[in-house]
Amino acid sequence: MVEVSERIKAMESQIEAALWDSEVHEDLEKALIVYEDAESKLEALGIDADNPAYPEQQRVLSYCLMRQGNILRQLKKPQEALELGKREIAAARAAGDRITLGRSLMSNGTNLIVAGKMDQGLNLLDDAQQVFAKGDSYDHKQGLGWFWILQADLANAGLIEKEPTEVIEIATRALEILTPIENWPGVARGYSARSIARKKLGDVEGVEQDRQAQKVYQSKINPEDERAS
Repeated sequence: MVEVSERIKAMESQIEAALWDSEVHEDLEKALIVYEDAESKLEALGIDADNPAYPEQQRVLSYCLMRQGNILRQLKKPQEALELGKREIAAARAAGDRITLGRSLMSNGTNLIVAGKMDQGLNLLDDAQQVFAKGDSYDHKQGLGWFWILQADLANAGLIEKEPTEVIEIATRALEILTPIENWPGVARGYSARSIARKKLGDVEGVEQDRQAQKVYQSKINPEDERAS
């Protein structure tokens, strides 16, 4: 049991290393190879649902599949991301962990929206919001803050319809959640999203203030802050 748990932890560390060494530096193909290798190793453990290590294996598997889906979206392969997402959500449910499920719902909601399945995607995002809103832990707050950032990003990209003033309110809501918990990647993204909306309104001073704030919080980011979205 101990040996299996250690192997699962090693695979999670492998995923984390690829995230920070490759994915965040936009070496997407390299990161994808590592994620696919980790997935194969997790599946090869042959753990069944009665094994005490099964929930943890499924949690890490869900995370691994989420990272792959994120890359497939960036590589303009939305259909492949969607197919992977079905397995990601199944693994998240099998893990029995609400935070893992919330993250998976949010990831797959994004996949669906990018693939043009707007209603289905928004429904999953709403489900994710409900999961994160039911707790007060760091992870719950982080998830809820990133939900609002995602809403702002989708609106700025024209994938959902919202006025720039609404986007500013949404991004500000994210900042109000993420700043107290010092989630600097989310705070930087929040200021970025808000600056885009302010630019559309011609608010030159506001844009400059938000961009400067974004730079400040980006400088605070380190690999231990959070898993990239």
